[in-house]
Amino acid sequence: MVNAEKRRRTAAPSRPKGQTATGVDVSETGTARPAASTSAKLRYKFDLALSRGPLVVIGYLGLVMLAIIVVAAVILMVTGIGGVNGGGSVSNPFEAFWQALLRVLDSGTFAADSSWPARFLGLFITLAGIFLAGSLIGLIANAVDQQIEQLRKGRSTVLEDGHTLVLGWSPRLPTILTEIVEANANQKRAAFVVLANVPKDEMEDELRLKVPDHGTTRVVCRTGDPSRPGDLEMVNVGGARSIIVLAGDEGDAGVVKAVLAVRSLDPRFTSAHVVAELENAGHARTLRTLTEGRIVTIQADEVIAQVTAQACHQAGLASVFRELLDFDGDEIYFTPVDELVGVAYRDILLAFEGCSVLGWITDDGVVELNPPAAATFGAGYELISVAEDDDKVLFTGVVPMPEVTVDCTVPFEEPSQRVLMIGWSDLGPGVLSELDEFLTEGSSVDLMVDPELFDVAALDPAVPGCEHCAIAVHPLGGGPEELIAMAGGGYDQAIVLGYRDPVSVGEADARTMLTLLTLDKAFPKGPGGPRVVAEMLDRANVAVAQTTGVEDFIVSDELSSLMIAQLSERLELHMVFDELFDADGCFVALHPAPLYAPAEPVAFAAIVAAASQRGETAFGWRVAATGEVVVNPPKSTSIALGPVDQVLVLGPRATRPVTEADVPARPATAVD
Repeated sequence: MVNAEKRRRTAAPSRPKGQTATGVDVSETGTARPAASTSAKLRYKFDLALSRGPLVVIGYLGLVMLAIIVVAAVILMVTGIGGVNGGGSVSNPFEAFWQALLRVLDSGTFAADSSWPARFLGLFITLAGIFLAGSLIGLIANAVDQQIEQLRKGRSTVLEDGHTLVLGWSPRLPTILTEIVEANANQKRAAFVVLANVPKDEMEDELRLKVPDHGTTRVVCRTGDPSRPGDLEMVNVGGARSIIVLAGDEGDAGVVKAVLAVRSLDPRFTSAHVVAELENAGHARTLRTLTEGRIVTIQADEVIAQVTAQACHQAGLASVFRELLDFDGDEIYFTPVDELVGVAYRDILLAFEGCSVLGWITDDGVVELNPPAAATFGAGYELISVAEDDDKVLFTGVVPMPEVTVDCTVPFEEPSQRVLMIGWSDLGPGVLSELDEFLTEGSSVDLMVDPELFDVAALDPAVPGCEHCAIAVHPLGGGPEELIAMAGGGYDQAIVLGYRDPVSVGEADARTMLTLLTLDKAFPKGPGGPRVVAEMLDRANVAVAQTTGVEDFIVSDELSSLMIAQLSERLELHMVFDELFDADGCFVALHPAPLYAPAEPVAFAAIVAAASQRGETAFGWRVAATGEVVVNPPKSTSIALGPVDQVLVLGPRATRPVTEADVPARPATAVD
């Protein structure tokens, strides 16, 4: 009996899940509910249609209007109603369709009907047209408004190609845009696309305010998540010429996620070269290593520390690096020159009238700055030079080496230095480490820190150990008198760092400017006085700070922004900058002019020849009286440099002995 009952239950006809045998719906909780009526189902489908957007409803209304017009036209044809539009009956189907259409679109058309049947039919069509056509017009207007709102939200697809793509939002972005606009000045059509989690109108307003003139560059902003591959496809990441990833609110985490999102679309980073800004040195090295160098990483603090140390080391170097980093004026170019194959470096130095040669990059991608004078240019090499523009790198022919009238064997010995460093931040350890690479044995650094902002005793672990200089930490308090007394101790140079973390940017820059005014009062005036280098956190405050008489300024965000913009245009530049800032590589320096030229007018070509015999590359000079630094003068320029003036050279950090191969073997010929 039990088995029979089980079989009867098994054989019972199946019914839809959630429904009883009487057609009543049963919810998951077991509560019975009546089956939905036809009208309820129609309303549900209508609600679903409305939720799909206005375009679906517009389509439905259009079909209904078309059906009414067709039905009215058929009635006019079948019934033969007369008096339509004051005339007789309509026998042409196209004319019937047209008359019905007119009554839908124009409510006054049926007033011309002369018979009552035509009037009743025209009234019906017109009333339907009033409701349907009015709704249709409203929906179309609403759809247009929604599309405009979507455009305002920045969610439309970008169709640019060969553009510069920036992922993330940062205060450095306006400076980067300024440099890219300058770099694109000789292009008719260029695009700069930004994708960030910021409203589109806010990005556009900010960039328009900070960079009002975009030149030939179109600026396109889109709102989205740079770490989402779908949003990257929206900005055509595959068609970008270069990609810049900025460290925004998420810091390194946001940068890494954005890079991985780009990698998901371009696993080998073959479509565009990527420049990523990172804050942590370990993250930067890891990312560069894991991508096998296809991604160049930039650390803003490291760049600022390196340039600050070099600028403090010698007055005028800050303007030199700015000249090399920005696109206004002269910058670094890579140029293949087939005519140079087999030519020695000393001859290449004088073979370009309008640009200054710095070295070359070999066919296997190795950068060689200031190579030995006898080294020869190989096949597949590219020349590295400083020029006003890429079309200014013109080979003017190998010329005889000019006569050198100075003793090129006299060594340059730099004396020890006393440095006064005021202020502290996370940048401080990097500045001290970089500064130690340039100072000679016996140098010293006195670090003065406000005890209200930093615990002086706790700074000892943060101060790095230096090989060439001794560091002493002093609390700075008691007003300007204490700083004036300290500054009168016979210092050669001073560095003023902004307090980044404890106070706001505005207050930090205000403290820096007050410190500069104090140093201006404490230091002696005139040539030969201590050099002062100051860090300004806000670029807008530089013009005000210049009234304090400081020679060089280091603007924090600006330096890293300039380097990012340069690398986005030519990725190989990072090898040049790595060489310039590496302790074991070449470095830019200003050496006394008497080592290269007599105290009389000579052609700059003669100075270049003298530097070549000293194992260096000359590419400018500095006039001490005015502080003017000239980069990349023409070789034929005649200049008379005095004993306190300087020559801008690129040379090895350790003095390389001059060999016989470095000295020209052929007779010297004077150059006017």
